Amino acid sequence: MPSTAIDRRRSLGWLAAGLATPFLARVRPGRAGPRPLFLSARGAGRGRYFVSGFDGDGRPAFDLALPGRGHAVVPRPGPPHGPHPDQAVVFARRPGSFALVLDLEAGRILRRLDSGEGRHFYGHGVFSPDGRTLFSSENAFDSGRGVIGIRDATDGYRRLGEYPSYETGPHDLRLLADGRTLVVANGGVLTHPDSGRAKLNLPEMSPSLAYLDLADGALRADYRLSAAYHRLSIRHLAVGPDDRVAIALQYEGPRGDLPPLVALHGGEDAIALLAAPEAVQRRMRNYCGSLALDSTGETLAVSCPRGGLVTFWAPREGRFLRAQALPDGCGVAPAAAPGTFLLSSGRGALATYDVARGETSPLAPGFGPGAQWDNHLTAWPGP
Repeated sequence: MPSTAIDRRRSLGWLAAGLATPFLARVRPGRAGPRPLFLSARGAGRGRYFVSGFDGDGRPAFDLALPGRGHAVVPRPGPPHGPHPDQAVVFARRPGSFALVLDLEAGRILRRLDSGEGRHFYGHGVFSPDGRTLFSSENAFDSGRGVIGIRDATDGYRRLGEYPSYETGPHDLRLLADGRTLVVANGGVLTHPDSGRAKLNLPEMSPSLAYLDLADGALRADYRLSAAYHRLSIRHLAVGPDDRVAIALQYEGPRGDLPPLVALHGGEDAIALLAAPEAVQRRMRNYCGSLALDSTGETLAVSCPRGGLVTFWAPREGRFLRAQALPDGCGVAPAAAPGTFLLSSGRGALATYDVARGETSPLAPGFGPGAQWDNHLTAWPGP
């Protein structure tokens, strides 16, 4: 069909542009050096989008063109010098249909993945512990079903099938320590690509936190908020060393409401909602954009880009610690030292933040002041 031919030509064009982007500085994290690589999608104005890597000082490692706006970057696990070291997948922002496999060591794009007919990506994924299988959150949009796509990363990321997510709008997904339990943040919001990013079912939405068996997709457990909070969309997850799941929420109800926006879940307990002091809660503007645990799992960062601040919590006690202003700040990732994070902003800022001291240390804008960092920031290798 003509449209397919056009799409292929465009794909080849941006892929060639991405491969031609200069590799700016070699950064060898993990086995070959002490410094991690930080990964994020970003915009550059005029409809230009990239996926970028940089070290803990903000020095660029690579900057690769994307065919559209990106969302999360998911590193692929694997043994040092194994058959698939130094790879990651960047997913399109919802309702995008592309994902790109990256060679982090060489700073280049290896291949493009397509969501397939009747599907679009929700922006997140996770690998099996051995790095052989990629699971991605997707929308079967003609039926409105949430699904988890399954791809064989050892065979060109060939699609193997899918599991149900057991609710509408799966977004983030993570693995527990057993390597067999998949945790899915079902946001509960119905969308369709014909309607862009419009939310089509807010009065009836019913978000859930679903635990699936990685081997066969069977539903192990399903947890939901009370009916009073059915418009609290469960969006992003972080898993601590004790398998306690931290949850970042987005409220789809009236602006004047001030519901809790951070939650914790563990074992067979109900989801526990955490509230910040009222002044901070109001500044969070009913929207959390991203979250991350520090290198010890003892401190949690939750960003609120609409409110221009990042909040910090003690998840073990379920206690609010403090907040730090950061205009349009959304990306958060653990830095090397306990209680420290690397933060990114849609206005181009990169900084480290020490929670105990309340100190911010700006990084040099290695990609220029026009870099518009997107929602998520990933440390590779992680803590």
